[in-house]
Amino acid sequence: MHWRCPLFLLLGHPHDPCCEAVRRELERRERKAVLTADPMAAPARFSWRLSNSGSEIRFEIRDACYSNDELEGVLVRSSGYVEPTGWRPEDLAYMQAESQAALLAWLWSLSCPVVNLYPAFVWYSPRAPLVSWLPLLRRSGLPAPPTLITNVDREARAFGAASGNGDGGIVYSPLATETRYLIGQGDDWRGIEAIARVVPVCLSPPHGAVEVVQVVGEATFWEREPAPAAIALEPALCRFAAAAGLSFVELVLAPVAGRLVVVAVEPQPRLERLAPGQRRAVANHLVDLLTDSRWRDAPAEPRRTVS
Repeated sequence: MHWRCPLFLLLGHPHDPCCEAVRRELERRERKAVLTADPMAAPARFSWRLSNSGSEIRFEIRDACYSNDELEGVLVRSSGYVEPTGWRPEDLAYMQAESQAALLAWLWSLSCPVVNLYPAFVWYSPRAPLVSWLPLLRRSGLPAPPTLITNVDREARAFGAASGNGDGGIVYSPLATETRYLIGQGDDWRGIEAIARVVPVCLSPPHGAVEVVQVVGEATFWEREPAPAAIALEPALCRFAAAAGLSFVELVLAPVAGRLVVVAVEPQPRLERLAPGQRRAVANHLVDLLTDSRWRDAPAEPRRTVS
């Protein structure tokens, strides 16, 4: 059996609110959508034939077979998933790496709209620390908190003092995890010294209450009514999303020393952070991107909506 209507592939987990909202909007527009966590794992079937003259890909799911040209659009919300049951840890790690590499290569081979078409550094490190985004944030015109990576104790203490919090009130952010530690005085600094003897430490000032924004193409969606300083950053937010190759991205802003800065970048936005009306609007914009081949164009002035 072959569906002859356009197929939109939603690459994500079955209970992802974003995928569900996009699927409902596609169906409302009478478009066919299939949700799968991994198009290269059963029950789906994937075949990629490579030769000197080109490549041929066949993708089969739910008794229908498609070539690359027959896919109308892909929403990427997952980097693939290998069921761990029955695998030895070392074999599972190998299979996961191979599956992710093949999936990323396939997504980049598609000519249809792909939201988000992650670059490799995001694909393999979706929880990369903020410091890895700093050059792109600054080139886009987005301020970021001052950050120090060092293993020199006197530099760390001087940085803490310069942050306006005396000997305390600095944040230690391990580069390999999302955990954050507020460093005070005494034992806290002695702990930082002990860590710095082994690996450099990443330090930044503490921030105030956060403002969350999700950028979808040329539109910005705020978790709540943004402050004027946040509104002024909307063009830069869209420039950042375009420069990062992320047509759907979440950024967290917060005041540091009286200035609004970006304190986190989330390449896989959580739709549930927004109000119901906002979620429907985001899903509608995502479907617009999936159904419009011009979605790769440079962003214009952003359209702002709030709950």
